[in-house]
Amino acid sequence: MPVEEMGHRALPQPADVDNRVVLAVVGGFLLFVAAAIAGLLLFLNAQVPSAFLPRTERRFPAPALQTSPQADLARFEAEQQARFSGYAWVDRDHNKARIPIDQAMQLIAGRGPHAYDAIGDHDAQPPPADGGKP
Repeated sequence: MPVEEMGHRALPQPADVDNRVVLAVVGGFLLFVAAAIAGLLLFLNAQVPSAFLPRTERRFPAPALQTSPQADLARFEAEQQARFSGYAWVDRDHNKARIPIDQAMQLIAGRGPHAYDAIGDHDAQPPPADGGKP
């Protein structure tokens, strides 16, 4: 570029945008947003009148703590002990009964290697009383 051309620079071109138009568009947009918010608030107030009322504070109920956990534990253990050491019907129609746990453990141990076979399994033969000796 020759030096002569650099000395003859033109000033920047003036802006073609009118400031009044920009302000009018921004002002119109802000008026639209304000009208939309006012319309939504009026609609909400008409549909849900309690939306703008202050909320009442609701308290949670106090926790229901045990007052005597030792007595509750003793009662629970006594109920379990009574259940495990007594006789009762589980299902009378199907002849199922509950027996004391000590007796149940002796019955299972007495079955020997077939201790965990199904109780109602009629195909399994009980072990011979004499240990299988002739």
